[in-house]
Amino acid sequence: MVRYHFGYGGASGRRGKRLRPLLLLQVALAEGGTIDDALGPAVAVELLHNYSLVHDDIEDNDRLRHGRETLWARFGIPHGINAGDAMCSLSFLTLLGDAAHSGERLSSMARVLHEAHLSMCEGQCLDIAFESRDFVTMDEYRAMIRGKTAALFSASCELGALSAGSDTGRGQAYAQLGLAYGVAFQIRDDVLGAWGSTHVTGKPSGADIARRKWSFPVVWALSGAHCADRAIVAQAYARNEPLSPADVADVVAALERLGARDAADAECDRALDEADAVARRASLDGDGAIRDFLAQGARRVA
Repeated sequence: MVRYHFGYGGASGRRGKRLRPLLLLQVALAEGGTIDDALGPAVAVELLHNYSLVHDDIEDNDRLRHGRETLWARFGIPHGINAGDAMCSLSFLTLLGDAAHSGERLSSMARVLHEAHLSMCEGQCLDIAFESRDFVTMDEYRAMIRGKTAALFSASCELGALSAGSDTGRGQAYAQLGLAYGVAFQIRDDVLGAWGSTHVTGKPSGADIARRKWSFPVVWALSGAHCADRAIVAQAYARNEPLSPADVADVVAALERLGARDAADAECDRALDEADAVARRASLDGDGAIRDFLAQGARRVA
């Protein structure tokens, strides 16, 4: 089942982008480390991320990921929960079994990963709770994405630095760089959740809107003064049921007219600017290679 989720063993559809382990490797190399130094933590991060995806698909009732059936849709919810739990275990066993690092260094890295895991659970808790809400503030939305998405990007950067032998302070500076990028990534993902095609996302078009997910475009749109288009969005999100394809099309069109997509693009760019500011303050990523890699992922188009 784990092999199926990752797209191995003849499973159809795409495999994930592996952004988090690639980011970890980029940071490790920038800090003078080697691929061997960073490989164990990189695998651990990817396993933890995918464990969260397996459980997220169950919680959101998503039946499609990477263009194929989700693990629970193919094998059932009990197997999905169990396989996700196994991947979580494998993540920490992979990290703690890495012979390239001392026990003290591994203990520090395990703490970083556990803290990210807890933040992810907190963010997911907020995301689920929002689905029964009539209104979500921008501060609440930001708190949710900092946990659900940005925390693991933050940990990936910090683990990359630690795996290269950097000190704790420098690792924490990289964590701030990753946090800013994770915010940008989630806002872009929210845009794709509304306007992206199945070919790009591997999920049904408009799936987030159909489930009444509180994404950046929706939160931003409903924070403004009342008007006809905001009423369309508000009324759709006030329902206690999934939206029909026609309702989804109406909400997306209203968001477009309100300028929500442009606002999300601008906010994504501001988060990337914050990553630049962090790098300048802490003298990180001197040649800009890490931030170029981050920007490519965060500015992917719908």
